[in-house]
Parts: sequence; structure tokens; C-alpha cells
Amino acid sequence: MPTFRFAARSDTGQVRKNNQDSGYAGAHFLLIADGMGGHAGGDVASAITVSRLTFLDEPDRDGRQLDDLKRAILDANDQIGRAVTEQAELAGMGTTVTALLQSGDQLALAHIGDSRAYTLHKGELTQITHDHTFVQMLVDEGRITPEEADTHPQRSVVMRVLGDVGSAPELDLSFHEAVPGDRWMLCSDGLTGFASLDDIHEALATIEDPGDACERLIELALAGGGGDNVTVVVGDVLEPDADHDLDDFGEAVGSVRINPSYALLGGADQTNVSTSQMDVVFDEVDTPTAPLDDNDTQPLPDPLAPEAAGTSDSDTAIPRPDAASRHDAAGQEDNAEVPVDDENAAPPRTARSAVREDDRWDEDADLADWGEEPRRRPWVPIIVSVIVVLALAVAGLFGWRYVQSQYYVAASQGSVAVYQGLPQSLGPISLSSLSETTEVQVTDLSTFSQQRLEATIPADSQEAALAVVDTLRIEATRNAASTAGESADQNGADPAPSPSPSQDGVSGGVADESTPSDSPAGASISRGEGSG
Repeated sequence: MPTFRFAARSDTGQVRKNNQDSGYAGAHFLLIADGMGGHAGGDVASAITVSRLTFLDEPDRDGRQLDDLKRAILDANDQIGRAVTEQAELAGMGTTVTALLQSGDQLALAHIGDSRAYTLHKGELTQITHDHTFVQMLVDEGRITPEEADTHPQRSVVMRVLGDVGSAPELDLSFHEAVPGDRWMLCSDGLTGFASLDDIHEALATIEDPGDACERLIELALAGGGGDNVTVVVGDVLEPDADHDLDDFGEAVGSVRINPSYALLGGADQTNVSTSQMDVVFDEVDTPTAPLDDNDTQPLPDPLAPEAAGTSDSDTAIPRPDAASRHDAAGQEDNAEVPVDDENAAPPRTARSAVREDDRWDEDADLADWGEEPRRRPWVPIIVSVIVVLALAVAGLFGWRYVQSQYYVAASQGSVAVYQGLPQSLGPISLSSLSETTEVQVTDLSTFSQQRLEATIPADSQEAALAVVDTLRIEATRNAASTAGESADQNGADPAPSPSPSQDGVSGGVADESTPSDSPAGASISRGEGSG
């Protein structure tokens, strides 16, 4: 049957202080995990995941490889959750997973996150997985181009991961044909983010040895800046039934090799492949400062294998403890230790935690049986509330800035005035304030202009508002001049009154010569001479 000629390499890079990547390559199984969640989080999540899955590296799973792969990944997710319960400072840690499991002439592929799987088939390099990132979603919706995604400020935001993220993992699962001669390459985004696809293609197509190809790809990422951890796993599909000189054990790299104790968190007794069984290959950056003891971990039986369940039926699931057995365990003290015969075994656990770990598929149901509420994450609503408050604050700030950039002209106590803001109110809060009062009187304006002022005249800026005032000032001045001119014309057109004649024909003491005299001409009257 086909099998892999394999190699794996990992490097911390030139910027990061620790390696949060983990990888594994074996004759039947290739795996990459890129952790995230801070200095003491991402490296733990990736190490737990790889240590949890390496037991899958065995031949011939009789068509069960996709189900086995999915189940093991979900099991690793549960172990990460238990690790967070044990150590609260690990809250929020997660990891990507891209895994390729060979059985017969088929390859089962499971993927979540932004690590990638590529295949080199007849010289053509093809990306098989789909990134679960924010920018890829924008590309899929046609909102940005793939070229724009490469430089988008949110390109590092991953939408789906394994780990303590408050939701069940959504895996992409698929089958592929194991074609002899094909080369598969799994990598973290530390490679594709800093090396061009053309250079990656050239290295995979021209370098025959998988180990040399991995080393060349690491060099390309470092030459491109090395701004992230970089891990590469390469597997060449070999001809079936050929005589291949292959190592018996796989290669583990990255955090899972540097920090083997991380695999103990959240239930070390479930680890299926020990660190001592792996022929690990490192560069200088990833080499531990002290040699690892062969007794760091011990091999344990495959929990998915029939013999682990005590039956020969391959379809029998892991037995679920009944409610009575769980409540019997609950009756013991919480700190009662389970006896451990092997001194090299994992640290002892409480009876309660042992029962819970055996039932990995429905944690909430377990907690209900114990009389406890399902595990909650109180920080989730707090974070959501903070985000909502910040969003409202930002919206309010921009809204207030917009309001303060607006002006309008209206009447104020009989004069034309300029206001800053909008002529509205939010409840008791006015959205405007008086900026300037002018000497222009509303009564000097036309009826039309007065109506405009009553409705307010909007302006985009203070300068525009003052221009409106200037227009109204000119109108008021013209109206005042016109009113004054009409008054002057009326005063200059009134005639002088005609004198009226008196009864004796004399007006103003002047005799009217046209009136005949009653006395004869030349006669005079003298009272002294005519009296006798």
C-alpha cells in the first residue's frame, strides 16, 4: 500500500520569543498545528493537539480513517478545554489543525484554521485547504481581491480554530486519492506569509529529499523576514509494496518536542505516543538546552482501538459510564486520589476528574449528572459588553464631531444670528449653540426671507453661514433705503394753501381795487367841519 517518505522542520523565526507551532510527520500521518493565545497558551494548545493525534500514525484503518481523525481532533479539543479548567491563565488558547491520514489508497484530510495543505501533482502546485480567516471571507464575498488580502490589516484574524473559543470546532473533512509520486506539504502561515508561492513551488519541485525541501522552505521564510514561527511537513506518496528504507518512528517538531510536559495538561494519561518514540529533527533554534529523558511520557493504548474498550468489535464505541457510577464517584471526596502503580505515569487525578475524562463527548451532560451547571465563561459577556460600549462611544464621538461641523442661520430676539450644530434636540439636550448675533434686523427683510429664517437656513461651515448673513444684510439695507426714499417723495409733493377773501374785499390789509367805492370821487368826510 502507499506510504509516505516524510520530514518535518520548525523554526521560531526572527521575531517571536517562543515557538507556538507543533508538527508531526510519519509513514502514514502528517500533521501541523499553529497555536495562538499568548506566551503561555498557543504553544500549549498545539503541543496537546499533536501529542493527542500521533497515535493515528499506523497502517490500514479499514476505511475508518476520516471518522478516526475527526474523533481524535475533537478529543484533543476536549483536552485543551480541561487544561484551561486546570489552569485559568490558559483561557482563550487555541490552535489550527491540518492533518492528513493515509489508509490504503486513500488520504483523509481534516482542516481548521489558516494552516495549509498543498499537493504537488505532475509538477503543478495546488492549495487543497481553504483558509478560515476574515480576509478569505472577504475574498469569497468578492469584497477584496486575493492581492488585497495579502496586505489587509486584518489578515491575521482567524475565524475558526480548535480550543477554548466558546464554540464547537467546525472541521473541513475530505477524502483524496493517494497517488504515488505526489508530494504533500503542510505548513503554518509563517511560511506562506513570508515566502512567495513561486519560490515554494520551485523548492518542492526541484529538491528530491523531503528533509532538504523542508530546510529550504524554512530558509525562504527566514529570508522573507521570519516574522512568525514557521513549520513545514512534507510527505511523498510512495509506490505500494515497494522496498523502502524508512524509519519506524515519526518526527515531531516545535512546541510538542521542546515542551513535552505540555501534553500532560488536561489529561496526560490519554497521550498515545511518547516523545521518546519519535525521531525528532530540530534546527538550532528548536533544540532543547537539556536532553530529554526517555521517561518523560509513556506509550498508552489507542483509545479508539477495540482492545482498549475490552471488545473485539471494531464498531463498538468507547463505553460511557452510567449515571450510577458517576454519582458513586461523586460521593467520594473531591481530592481523593486514584491509585497509581507506575511511578512514571501521569500525576494522580481526583476520582471526579477521572470519570469526567472518560466521558469526553458530552461534557454538559456529565456536569448535569453531577448536579452542576455546565461550564460557563463569564468573560465572554463582559468582553461583548465592553465591545458594545466602545462601539457606542466611538459612534457618539464621530456623531458629535459631525454635529459641531454644521452651522445654520436663524432669528434670535429679532436679529439675524448664526448657530453652530443642528436645529434639533435629543430629549433635553440641544444639538446647537448660538455662535454669533448680527445687527441685521428681521423686520428689515422680506416676508420670504423671514419665513426662511423661521425654518432655519442650513450651512456646511461657519464661512457659508456668514455668507448667508451677508446676503441678508444686503437685502435688509436695500429694503431700508427703499422705505426711506418713498417717505421723502411724499413730503415734497404737497401745494401751499390758497388765501380765502374776507367780507369787505380786503385780504391781509390790502384793499381790493376792483371793488367800487360808495363815496363820490374827491369828497372827504370831516366831522368837525360838517357839524353845525
